Amino acid sequence: MNRDRALDDLAFMVGCQMMGPDGRRALRMSLLMEMGEEAPGTPELAVLWHEDRLMRGEREPVSVYDRWVLARARDAAERPIFDEHFWRMRRVDLIRAGFDRKEARDVIAAIRLSLGHAPAIENDEGDDNGNLEQQAA
Repeated sequence: MNRDRALDDLAFMVGCQMMGPDGRRALRMSLLMEMGEEAPGTPELAVLWHEDRLMRGEREPVSVYDRWVLARARDAAERPIFDEHFWRMRRVDLIRAGFDRKEARDVIAAIRLSLGHAPAIENDEGDDNGNLEQQAA
């Protein structure tokens, strides 16, 4: 993967995260429905549709799986949109594409700052995780 492609992928991943779990599920369902016009319906679409009705409260949970789906959706809704793991993985993606560690850190830090998700300075991983270096006084 080249550097431009890595930046495109980073922008796509940030956009998908900003959609939230409900938006990503709706996007996945609409893409599968669109593909269904050219191909037979997929079992994945049926499962997503069934789970979506459950999460919207259109049907009651009747199985352990249904309760697990609801618990998973509740956990996803309570989680922050961007966590440290997300940024760590994006940094790794940039490094694999040819960015050096400092460049990758600076790109991640700039994106986090523009989103209002300022990096946590007291992170164990220091500046490699998109955290800005502290200026010595």
